[in-house]
Amino acid sequence: MSELVILLNAPSLTLVQSPNPYHRHRHRRTSPLISSHLNSSSYASSKSSPVSNFSSRIANTSTTLVDSRDGSAFRAAPDRNSLRDCSELASNLAGDGRLEEFLLVAEGVVGSGMDVFQFVADLDVEMVAKGIGGIIKEGKVWDVVEFLRRAEVLGISALKVFDKSCKQILAEECRRMLQCKKVKEVVELMEVLTGFQFRVKELADPHVIINQCVQAGDPELAVRYASIYTHAPILFCDIINEFGKKKDLRSALKAFETSNQKLSAPNMYAYRSMIDICGQCGNYAESRVIYEDLMSQKVIPNIFVFNSLMNANSHDLGYTLNIYRDMQNLGVMADMASFNILLKSCCLAGRVDLAQDIYREVKEKESKGILKLDVFTYCTIIKVFADAKLWQMALMIKDDMILAGVHPNTVTWSSLISACANAGLVEPSMQLFQEMLETGTEPNSYCYNVLIHACVEACQYDRAFRLFKFWKGSDSQKNFDEAACEEREIADIENVHKYNGPIIPSFISNPRHLALARKIPFAPTITTYNTLMKACGTDYNRAKALMDEMKNQGLSPDQISWSIMMDICGDSGNVEGALQMMKSMRQSGMRPDVVSYTTAIKICVQNKRFNLAFSLFEEMKRYRVQPNLVTYNTLLMARSRYGFVHEVQQCLAIYLDMRKVQIQ
Repeated sequence: MSELVILLNAPSLTLVQSPNPYHRHRHRRTSPLISSHLNSSSYASSKSSPVSNFSSRIANTSTTLVDSRDGSAFRAAPDRNSLRDCSELASNLAGDGRLEEFLLVAEGVVGSGMDVFQFVADLDVEMVAKGIGGIIKEGKVWDVVEFLRRAEVLGISALKVFDKSCKQILAEECRRMLQCKKVKEVVELMEVLTGFQFRVKELADPHVIINQCVQAGDPELAVRYASIYTHAPILFCDIINEFGKKKDLRSALKAFETSNQKLSAPNMYAYRSMIDICGQCGNYAESRVIYEDLMSQKVIPNIFVFNSLMNANSHDLGYTLNIYRDMQNLGVMADMASFNILLKSCCLAGRVDLAQDIYREVKEKESKGILKLDVFTYCTIIKVFADAKLWQMALMIKDDMILAGVHPNTVTWSSLISACANAGLVEPSMQLFQEMLETGTEPNSYCYNVLIHACVEACQYDRAFRLFKFWKGSDSQKNFDEAACEEREIADIENVHKYNGPIIPSFISNPRHLALARKIPFAPTITTYNTLMKACGTDYNRAKALMDEMKNQGLSPDQISWSIMMDICGDSGNVEGALQMMKSMRQSGMRPDVVSYTTAIKICVQNKRFNLAFSLFEEMKRYRVQPNLVTYNTLLMARSRYGFVHEVQQCLAIYLDMRKVQIQ
């Protein structure tokens, strides 16, 4: 055993060291003693004998202190050079990926009473990290985890043996595991690494892991992962919202309940998110249960929770008003969003009178500087009047809006145009469209569709088709000018359209406005083509050409498109053509719905093909398409006279079936 002897005299300290059997070299040069162990033939194959023996020798290596006055002696801790040798040996072992032997050396250092912190400080971190990284690359990340656990017990911090490159390797392994859909294993790894003080956010994107948990349909795992972060409440909301995007209400509720157990106080953001998702999924009852649960805890919701609850239940005006009263009683101040939701609820309920009262209340608050009306408020109240066909009131709101300095947006103009169009006022609708273009507001497809629909409803079919061609931008300038001249001639003949107000010139008769309109790109929608197909009357070829054009534009005809084509065939007495349309509908991959079947049955009844009508009724029941009241009434009107018993029985069976459905 190497021994250091120190003689203690009264006046001074004398140090005598026995010959050192090896020289210590820094910078990765291994001493003869360490080299003898590294070169041992049994070292690579055994983890116990050479390194274990060396560890024992570390524990036995000591310094002897002798007092020259009385000859007494005592043993002290190993010397500084021995500690460096241990660190160098451990570094070399770790660099070769021999982590178990690294731990044996560390255990020897701890057992000898050496300074562990100095041992760690003397380690070649680059070499140790290189060895750890190599093991991670082999996919043995859990071996590394076990090594770190045992090292922590010995007082060696995990972060002390990881450098930047090693962390990058660990991050790459985490990404590889995620690509292999081993999300549960990654979450477990992140939990362990968090215990070692790793910044796990740097190893993998939290949102990627959460998304994989959501895709796997495992809300508990997602919440478990989010819990390791200090901003867990925010991540809980992200988890709930991700499940909401998938319309997976069950999993969203599970994540909500599990996350609540992790927190000491209610998370208002989570409550708001959960209520929003209940509204999106149409489960209004569950949103009310969540609100009642919050109230049972004697917790006052904030304004955002109240607004979400009212919005989710906006279809129920009575309940929405009750929540608004609760909010007032609890002292929660309503904001502009609260009033907008109340107006929306009034709009859905068709309560124009109540909407006017709310609008006056908001205007009063604005005059006092409490609130500031936004564009959404004006749009909502305009839509209330538009749906009620109170177009003059809608135009008055527009004037209020402009006076208040709020600029109408596309939705506002669309609602105003719709208000006039719903009242059958084509010219005012065109005038509003002109004003919208002059303000620089870009129309959307809804604006174009409303105008075309207004023309069709007013039986101005040719005008509807001219507008359609102009806005598509496919005509030459020559044809465009000719069409504009033709439109002016028609306007001169029709003169004006009176509507209890000032005379408004025809928008389409002004070439400047037409040119302005043509600068705006117009992409026809399925609704556009369906509206124009209705304007074809009994002209099957023209309607068929529109349907073909729709397909060429990359649009797929819907049930309404096919039903219109069937109607056109039926109006010309072509029952076989109507049935062929239904067949073509199936061949296109679209299943006929109740409207399609009812249309076909109506055509058969109108053309006195009663047996065919009843066979279609039986067919729709075989395909489990539930008839509606129109279907039943159409079939019951098929028999004006009952000459045979089976005809009476047939209609009676249909009547009883209708009654059964109504009762259910």
